[in-house]
Amino acid sequence: MKKTTVGILAGVMISAAFLAGCGKNEATEAANESAETEKEGNGEDAETEAAITEAASDETQEEKEQEVLPKVGVLLPDEADERWLRDGTVMQEKLTEAGYEPEIYYADEDVSMQVSQIEGLVEEEVSALIIAPVDAYALPDVLSKAKEKSIPVFSYDRLIMDTDAVNYYTAFNSREIGQMIGNTIVKEKDLEKAREQKQSYSIEFFMGSPDDNAALFLYNGIMEVLQSYLDDGTLVCRSGRTSFDETGVMRWSDTTVKSSLSSIIQEYYTTEKRPDIICTASDLFAVSVPDVLEEAGIHAGSEEWPLITGVGCEAEAVKNVAEGKQAFSIFMDSRGLAEECVKMADTYLKGEKPEVKDYEQYDNGKKIIGTYTYDVQLIDKDNYQLLIDNGYYTEDEIKPEAMPSGTPVPAGTPGEDRLTGTPVPSEAPETEGEEGADVTPGPSTTPKASPVPSDTPAPDSEADDKNVVTPPVPATV
Repeated sequence: MKKTTVGILAGVMISAAFLAGCGKNEATEAANESAETEKEGNGEDAETEAAITEAASDETQEEKEQEVLPKVGVLLPDEADERWLRDGTVMQEKLTEAGYEPEIYYADEDVSMQVSQIEGLVEEEVSALIIAPVDAYALPDVLSKAKEKSIPVFSYDRLIMDTDAVNYYTAFNSREIGQMIGNTIVKEKDLEKAREQKQSYSIEFFMGSPDDNAALFLYNGIMEVLQSYLDDGTLVCRSGRTSFDETGVMRWSDTTVKSSLSSIIQEYYTTEKRPDIICTASDLFAVSVPDVLEEAGIHAGSEEWPLITGVGCEAEAVKNVAEGKQAFSIFMDSRGLAEECVKMADTYLKGEKPEVKDYEQYDNGKKIIGTYTYDVQLIDKDNYQLLIDNGYYTEDEIKPEAMPSGTPVPAGTPGEDRLTGTPVPSEAPETEGEEGADVTPGPSTTPKASPVPSDTPAPDSEADDKNVVTPPVPATV
């Protein structure tokens, strides 16, 4: 009985143990499968999380890079002026390409607005300032703050005056432009031949704004070429307005030019109705001249039409050049100038020395400013198409509205023989009884050129002495 009972108990225990073993194996396998599944799931989550983390890291890095981009402030006179708008667009593009954050401001030709804009950028502690001043003499105080914070200043197109805060200057060579104008007048009117034949041409001048240093340079360049012809009577300015103070047009006002030219013609050209040459320092002036001439009864294409000069290659002026209303203009590609200014600032900010072409003549009243000068080109009716070829204008923008029929007389050559091309200059003006022969300029606070004795001997005849108004030759700047 005991054996049987023990046997039964032993059998039960063995069966339980067997069943327990089987259950444990299944549970272990199930647990292992669960763990494996969980492990696989964790792997996918890890990869996703890693991708998100990497993307976030890239975004953070990009934000950091954007935050640390050095800022460059660009301050230009007027957004409404196509030229300044074009310059601002080029600078924004080139500064961005060079790794800067450009801040472009336009002052609407308002001096106080530009000063306020500079103050804001100085407070912001930008890396550099590029400034084309509305008023070249109005910025010493605000730029002294920039210098205190070691912010370099790059004067653009117009030289900022009376401050030592300017580091460099980028501009067109205004003196060279003036010489180019003068030499072209000499060539077109054949002044050497007129001098030999004791003949003369009348001329009137309309120069740039007295508060723009570049305008003085341009005037100096013109007079360096034409002064001797004024001295010997080959050129005669009947109004007597030949100094920079007398001929400068404040703020480049074309309205002032119209009014002044109209008055000069009425007072000094009652017979001829116009000067032989109207020498202007800007296309803004040049395109105003035809209106005054038409009012005086002088029509484009006629032999009486004068030689009119301009600077800037404004679209309307180029049309006039193509039509023969304007003799020529000077092309100043501000796209290239803007690009060179950005290059100069970038070079300086990288700790290197910018390229400078002139270390002598650009004195702003405080110091000589190292200057990069950009080349210019004379445009006349024979080559104005290159402004289309180089992308500066489209054909529609400068296409002449009405080309003269037949073979036009070149602009500004009144009295020229159509067959021989020989100039027939006007006679020297009579001064007896002429009003306004002696013009005494009033006081001026604008930049003034110092007279330099002329090497050309004075005219022999007493009549010539009376006829010639001798302006001072501007001092070399």
